[in-house]
Amino acid sequence: MLFLAMKQLFSKKTQTFLILMGVSFGTMLFVSISGVQLGLREYMIKALLNNTAHIIISGAENEITEKEVRSQIYPEGRFINWITPPGGKRDESKLESYLGWVEILRANPDVYDFSPRFSTNVIIKSKKIKTNVNLVGSLPKKQIRISEISDYIIEGDFESLSSGGNKIVLGVGVAEDLGVSLGQFVDVLNAFGKITPFKIVGLSKFGDTRTDSALAFAHLSDVQKVNRTPGRLSEIAVSLTDIDKSEELAELWSSFSKDKVQDWRSANAMFMEMIKMQDIVRYFIMFSVLIVAAFGIYNVLSIMINQKKKEIAILRSIGFPPKKILILILYQGFFLGICGGVVGLAMGSLVTYGVGSIDIGVELGGSNHIFVSYDYSIYLSAFIAALFASLVASLIPAYMASRMTPIDIIRGQA
Repeated sequence: MLFLAMKQLFSKKTQTFLILMGVSFGTMLFVSISGVQLGLREYMIKALLNNTAHIIISGAENEITEKEVRSQIYPEGRFINWITPPGGKRDESKLESYLGWVEILRANPDVYDFSPRFSTNVIIKSKKIKTNVNLVGSLPKKQIRISEISDYIIEGDFESLSSGGNKIVLGVGVAEDLGVSLGQFVDVLNAFGKITPFKIVGLSKFGDTRTDSALAFAHLSDVQKVNRTPGRLSEIAVSLTDIDKSEELAELWSSFSKDKVQDWRSANAMFMEMIKMQDIVRYFIMFSVLIVAAFGIYNVLSIMINQKKKEIAILRSIGFPPKKILILILYQGFFLGICGGVVGLAMGSLVTYGVGSIDIGVELGGSNHIFVSYDYSIYLSAFIAALFASLVASLIPAYMASRMTPIDIIRGQA
């Protein structure tokens, strides 16, 4: 049966080759486009998680609401026509029970590690040049464990902050604005105007101009001293063994604490919407190309059936049932799908490798090449789509061929 199917299919070598190329190019486009999109997405998520984490536990906002104020002034629920409705915050948000969270996090097997952090806005000055910066204090060894921040250090070493002693890692944009380099000193001014000198031990580059021009890192205790708030923490950055459990755990922990617990997806809802749009475009391109290839398969098989009516009549006459004629044509569609898919996967892999070898001239995330992904799901999805399109396209011609009888064929040729 398979031999007969291949003999019929390759009786028109040029048509068969062109259809194979159509399926292959459709598969190749999906693999290469997906590889570049997912590679960029992985880079962006990795960079994003270096500034956030899988889960961020921070102090409650303590906002003043109109409803709360009204209930305190008039418990009986009297209506108040506010000239200016009450709002704002009672106090600066801060983490209430760090030690309690330490016990919870250490006892949870899904938690890989966590790092306490404290952030504050400061002014960094060099000579007469000043710039506003968000200074992030952390425990460097823990921060390295929960993120890949070391990949974004282009000069110096992030772990140099571990010993404390007023050392700082500046974003490259901050360093360029101030005209400073590794090993030099800058002055850090807090909200009270007190100046503290810091030595530059590293430069970071995340690839986002706004981040690189407004971010700096130091040891947790040094930042607390600069802000005159020893012991205060603004958040705990949590890294999980499985990132897909972040939403579930954030919801669970929120239920028994007043502190704000937020998973990385909720904190970056706009970014996640952008990812969904990218997926829609990617699958739209794949289906568009494969639909064109499917029509090609349909046309080739339909033409072949018309040209092979005599052979089909002979097969029916010697006892081939309609079911076997159906299977015969489906074998041909199945073969086109498998071969076109395999060739397309190989071509897509080569194109993806070629794109990934392009030097972009700057180093981002430890690499100076375009980010690409070779995730197995890309190749699996592309192959299944090619096979599915080929089988669907061959169903109608196969059904038409199986319905033919020797008498109908003889009458049609009379």
